[in-house]
Amino acid sequence: MQDSVNAIILAGGKNTRMEGEDKAFLEIKGRPVIAILVDRLKVLVNEIIIVTADPQKYSNFEVRLTRDEEPDKGPLMGIYSGLKASLSKYNFIVACDMPFVNSSLIRYFMDCADDYDVVIPKIDDKFHPLFGIYSRGCIPVMQEMLEKDILKISDIFPKLKTRFLLRQELEKFDNGLISLININTAEDLVKAKEIQEEL
Repeated sequence: MQDSVNAIILAGGKNTRMEGEDKAFLEIKGRPVIAILVDRLKVLVNEIIIVTADPQKYSNFEVRLTRDEEPDKGPLMGIYSGLKASLSKYNFIVACDMPFVNSSLIRYFMDCADDYDVVIPKIDDKFHPLFGIYSRGCIPVMQEMLEKDILKISDIFPKLKTRFLLRQELEKFDNGLISLININTAEDLVKAKEIQEEL
């Protein structure tokens, strides 16, 4: 199935907790997180789409670029815009600040996607909506929510055929679930560098 899946990287955040520094270009071992992500994903998917308000920054990458259809509507708008730009039914969504995505885990998500609109982790009752598979079948529900200015991603789950993958299932592929680590603060970046040293 993976040859018919696209990846959509969301790179549209305001980076307020990183004092405006673009999280996609934070470096771990001298490489920007976005470069690590693109390298990891390009062997798994058909095409990579980056949703960004600043396409110029990504001109060196072999990816397709698209923008949020409407600014300042958060990650739900990012996913919606990415899905509309994609030609694949199934799309792996990931935030631009997640440097440790695990290829085996992503393949497992792809294997779980058949007949579902959404496949995401739910760890200790917490959703991780920016790491998972979304089908283009989500578009009408997302559009309806965005038009009503309902921007919380989890509000779409009851309206779609959603599968939640739990810790026990995911740890078979990614012990410690480091795939779900994202970098929001300077402290997170320090921690990510320490994890990279251990890997």
